[in-house]
Amino acid sequence: MKVLFPSSELKQQVRTFPLKKKNKKNFSMKRGAAFFLESNLFVLLILAILLINKNHWDEDGSTMVIAFVSVFELLFMLLFVPACFFYEPVGINRIIQSIFQKREKNEWIGMALAFCVITLFSLGFIFLPYPSNYLPLWLTVCWVCAFVSIFIQRVVIVYYYSNANIENNQKSISNYFFKYVTYFIMGFNHYIQLLLSKMPFLLNKLFAIFAFLLLYKLN
Repeated sequence: MKVLFPSSELKQQVRTFPLKKKNKKNFSMKRGAAFFLESNLFVLLILAILLINKNHWDEDGSTMVIAFVSVFELLFMLLFVPACFFYEPVGINRIIQSIFQKREKNEWIGMALAFCVITLFSLGFIFLPYPSNYLPLWLTVCWVCAFVSIFIQRVVIVYYYSNANIENNQKSISNYFFKYVTYFIMGFNHYIQLLLSKMPFLLNKLFAIFAFLLLYKLN
């Protein structure tokens, strides 16, 4: 139930967590290009999942996939200019290191449990073959997170950190389970909201609403 209900510790973190809005940066095409590249790596992952089940597509399947990908590309293009000011690149090397880093036994077990639970929920979408049936579940949760982020963005960001960051004294199987569930259900929304949180208030809310509407169209 930790993923559903915030604790008193989380409430304290929300009040003290800095979003670094005051760190004004100069315009940098390098930051924008990094954002666009890293975002499209994510889109390529989604596209790969869809292509696995290409033999199961309907006649208009190609058109629907192109439209699906185009929605994400539209969002990324609109966020390109803000990203040139505010984005903090993740770094390809950091992504590769996180994938191939050495993991403890508890982490492997927690990851496997998270995978099994997410898979069981995704099997409810029987109208799509595996593994494409992960996408409706992921999109639905992303849509809900994007809606909540319009009103309590700081809470959503801190909530992600509280589950995704594992401290030295919190390396139990359950901690890793919640970590990987959080990655799946909130990772993309966190990636977008963290960028939006560094914008001026009106732009922040405008883009947050737009991101919510785009995800709504995909649902």
